Amino acid sequence: MKLRTRIGVITLALCLLFGTALAGLLLLRSFRVDLSSEINRGLTSSDMFSASLTASLTAFSTLPEEDSASRAVRLTAQYMTDNAQVAVADARGRLLYDNFLQELAPLLDMMPAQGGEYSIRSLYGTPWLLIRRGINAQGDAYHLYYAWPLARVYNGARLQARTASLLLVALCAAMAVGLWVALRASFSPLRRVEKAASGIAQGDYDTRAPVVHAHDEAGQLALAFNRMAASTQEHVERLTRQDAAQKQFIADMAHELKTPMTSMIGYADLLRRTQVTENQRQEALSAIVQQGERLERMGTKLLRLSGLDKGDALTLAEHRTDALFEQAVQAVEGPRAEKGVNLLSEPGDFHWHCDGDLMVTLLQNLLSNAIRASEPGGRVWLIARADGLSVRDEGCGIPPEHLPHVTEAFYMVDKSRARAAQGAGLGLALCRRIAQLHKARLTIDSQPGQGTTVSLLFTTS
Repeated sequence: MKLRTRIGVITLALCLLFGTALAGLLLLRSFRVDLSSEINRGLTSSDMFSASLTASLTAFSTLPEEDSASRAVRLTAQYMTDNAQVAVADARGRLLYDNFLQELAPLLDMMPAQGGEYSIRSLYGTPWLLIRRGINAQGDAYHLYYAWPLARVYNGARLQARTASLLLVALCAAMAVGLWVALRASFSPLRRVEKAASGIAQGDYDTRAPVVHAHDEAGQLALAFNRMAASTQEHVERLTRQDAAQKQFIADMAHELKTPMTSMIGYADLLRRTQVTENQRQEALSAIVQQGERLERMGTKLLRLSGLDKGDALTLAEHRTDALFEQAVQAVEGPRAEKGVNLLSEPGDFHWHCDGDLMVTLLQNLLSNAIRASEPGGRVWLIARADGLSVRDEGCGIPPEHLPHVTEAFYMVDKSRARAAQGAGLGLALCRRIAQLHKARLTIDSQPGQGTTVSLLFTTS
């Protein structure tokens, strides 16, 4: 059963329950008032009959006739009985008068046992007020039996009950229609949220639930759902990007590993199958060693990058910039001297709160990239500041369309040139991750043919 159906049924049941209880109380109160009023009418009528009969008996007692009492009773009954059933007996129990119909004669046996009492009894489903009174007239005692009909009150109560029941049923029917319309309108925003949820379940992560009234519960639910949907969409997109990046990373890594491995296998097979001169053998061995060293460097960087991505803890401490620069410059001295590039270092007198080993790695990779991009005799600047550093070269530069991607693993602007320089496209990816771990920002400014400037800016947050 749907929620709105349950709410409607519960509401109708409660309304019916309370409506029935309220109607019952009102009907019972009305019945009691009417019954009390009718009983008072019956008692008043019997009082009047009793007073009139007493006066008649007193008046007729002076007559010498033996049946003067009967005449007095008949005369009184002729004018005072109204709707009542009346019987009068003398002290010896002799019935002087009665107007009870034959089918109502059992009422006489139901009369109260003592004079001055009354009771309500039912005969054949019809209620009666039964009254017994004692009358004294000129020393003679008489018994008055008075039956006053109460059917009007009970019939009226039954009619009111039926009318109230019909009205209550009609009211419940009208309320059911009104509730159906109101609940349908109230639950309409929830149906829209359900529809949006179904859309997301089917893979349409752009689906959002419309917000009709932002301040009610349905509106708040829609807003919370939209926030959840946006977060879910962002998470799915991030996972999709990560999955695509991981697949691309694996593909690029396989491709990069294939080149040196092919070269090594080729030279090794050449040495195994062919008789070569000593110079050819040395060239082949040198090529194998170079490609092996390239694989080693690539493996080292991959392991370092993988360790950083897994959240390897940093060892933060205060480090002097001149000490960090000295280690980085020494690490690239061989390639620099081999290519004939001038390296101009300006360490200044600053202290950085960083992981010293990782910072040296970052500097070494930036310097290596700058040296590879430079022509023989070119210049490379390594400049420190209080809030970061910059590495600038006068090399070939990077085209604008490649700048957003150069920090991706295995991405190379000129693949043939990079491989010739023993590059693998991992250096800037490693630098970017080191910068992120230090909550720093890595920026690259480059113009083709004019050189490249890579800057690292520490942030306070």
